[in-house]
Amino acid sequence: MTGQPPAVRPAEISQIIAWCARLTAAGSRAGTAETAAYLTARADLLERIAAERAAGGWASNDIDLARQAAAGARAAADASTPLAAAGTVTLEDQP
Repeated sequence: MTGQPPAVRPAEISQIIAWCARLTAAGSRAGTAETAAYLTARADLLERIAAERAAGGWASNDIDLARQAAAGARAAADASTPLAAAGTVTLEDQP
């Protein structure tokens, strides 16, 4: 399996869901750096899921939907990174 990302473990999905729940509970107190890290981790995970589906011979519709979810997650992660890098503390502080 050279060149393949590591298989997605159910525990990884649980960890992302728990992280999302913590950020949701924190609301506007959640810092942009942590939010950006979460969004990046979520995008990475969704990209790996999409790759697994493609490699595993899933139906093309399922593969396309997984790729769309991954692309949306990556766009959100990419948009959040400059805010964190600029020192924006919370999303309410953004310009």
